[in-house]
Amino acid sequence: MNKQLQSLVISIGICMLLCSGCSKTEHIYNYDKISDYNLKKTLVERNTTNVATGFETLFKETLTDSAEQAELCQAFISPIRYLEDGSGYFFVESHEAWMVAHATKPELIGTHRMEVQDIFGKYYVKDMVSTVKYIGYGFVDYYFNNPATQQVQKKLAFVKSIPSAEFFIGSGFYDYDVNRLYEAYEADLLQVESLTNTMATGISGVFENFLPDSSERVDFCRKMIDNIRFFDNQSGYFFIYDSRCHNVAHGIQKNLQGENLYDYQDSQGNYVIRELLKVVETNGSGYYTYYWNNPVTSQEEPKQAYVTGIEGSDYFIGSGIYLQE
Repeated sequence: MNKQLQSLVISIGICMLLCSGCSKTEHIYNYDKISDYNLKKTLVERNTTNVATGFETLFKETLTDSAEQAELCQAFISPIRYLEDGSGYFFVESHEAWMVAHATKPELIGTHRMEVQDIFGKYYVKDMVSTVKYIGYGFVDYYFNNPATQQVQKKLAFVKSIPSAEFFIGSGFYDYDVNRLYEAYEADLLQVESLTNTMATGISGVFENFLPDSSERVDFCRKMIDNIRFFDNQSGYFFIYDSRCHNVAHGIQKNLQGENLYDYQDSQGNYVIRELLKVVETNGSGYYTYYWNNPVTSQEEPKQAYVTGIEGSDYFIGSGIYLQE
């Protein structure tokens, strides 16, 4: 009996130890992952911040007429739909709550929205105006029609001021999967893809509806991406090339602008730009890994870039993440 009791105690102890180890392992495993909610929140914030930054640069340096600013906003945001279900879109309002541009409800343009309430009586536009006027940016939740489901659902929106125009731009998300988790690497790639596709689609919209003259497009591209930085360490930026491998615009290395990099090789002998072009010509978009200078460390490091074509032109745009060796 003593031996049986001893064996039982030992067995229970082992089980408790194993269960404890499992719980601890699971906790660590989940801690290193990113929830679908947090990824969507990040995508909304960074997409909105990037577009706001580009608009602010343009409006301060080139486009000062308010009517033209509004026209450019609508041209840029109108074709953009992001997030998996296409529910990600942009709207632009003035600091006094006049609707300037709207991707899914253009009929709202020109309406005053300060007193608008959601179905629960929340004055959400007032909250947005207060956020951008006194803080500059932030999140606001409210209920609004989801274009993916055509149902009124709770929405978490991120708004950011465009000070020179006294506008603000916003975007948000509705649904998320409570059970879905992403590895940090996977989440970074999804961000790069989303941010790059958003910028490509917006630029294409401007080319088609605002800048039909190709001679103005180079300057627009350079100003639009000039001050955009993303990721926590600010290593994210955009670059744009044409089909002959001329650099049209570069968010970091301005000395490359106008240069032909068809024969450029990295330290490993990769013909970087011609290979990026090949990805676009073959698949329309995709990834390619090469070595490039990291603006944060000032060292050449492996970089995984995502590139996609800009419709209506022979340009392609890209961005990427630097990889740890």
